[in-house]
Amino acid sequence: MTNEEKPTLADFLKGKLFSSGLEIAVQQMPYMLRIDLLEQLCEGKKVIHIGFADHKDLIIKKIQNNMWLHGRILKKAKECVGIDIDMEAVKFVKENLRIVDVYSLDVERDELPSHVQSEKWDYVLLPEVLEHVDNPVSFLKTIKMKFTSIADKIIVTVPNAFKFENFLNAMRDREAINSDHRYWFTVYTIAKVMTLSGITMENFYLVNSYDNPAYHHITLKTPLFRDDIVIIGRFS
Repeated sequence: MTNEEKPTLADFLKGKLFSSGLEIAVQQMPYMLRIDLLEQLCEGKKVIHIGFADHKDLIIKKIQNNMWLHGRILKKAKECVGIDIDMEAVKFVKENLRIVDVYSLDVERDELPSHVQSEKWDYVLLPEVLEHVDNPVSFLKTIKMKFTSIADKIIVTVPNAFKFENFLNAMRDREAINSDHRYWFTVYTIAKVMTLSGITMENFYLVNSYDNPAYHHITLKTPLFRDDIVIIGRFS
């Protein structure tokens, strides 16, 4: 890099430059719920939804509250296929909800269904999955390898380390977390993970998983206090 060239965020993400105190300014952005944003992004698109099922015991309750993501995406997408490792949950969806384009498989190890491999897709949707896997970079590399020839882009959502509830809990000397989570992410760290996986970040959003009236005004004005990070990445 010459003296005339200004460093970019990509230089740090790719490891070309190093800083022990890199600061990233986050601009104001519209207030949205994660499920509403994903629904909008997937409208009219062909989508492969990985980790679609959710916990079997929560599906009906979420449907009743209009918060089951896969059901919402099915209503908006041009086509949506669900993939999940939870065999029991997939069976429940097939038998009780009569949804047929869903498959129980380990996306890292198992071969994709021929129907999925034979078509071109707009998005691979990977919501709230990376925090559950042991090695996010290795996992995303496998996703890229398997889907890069059949899908254009990937949408990843992860829990935000700076969510306002985390600060409130820390002031009470406690941590509240899903016991299966391995990680919290920041805008930079999820972008770094995706970059190391060979995926180019195109855009990101900070959103809430639900609207809490008690601190709606805080997350409305300060996006970094919101619950989740949504990243749109490009495989090629």
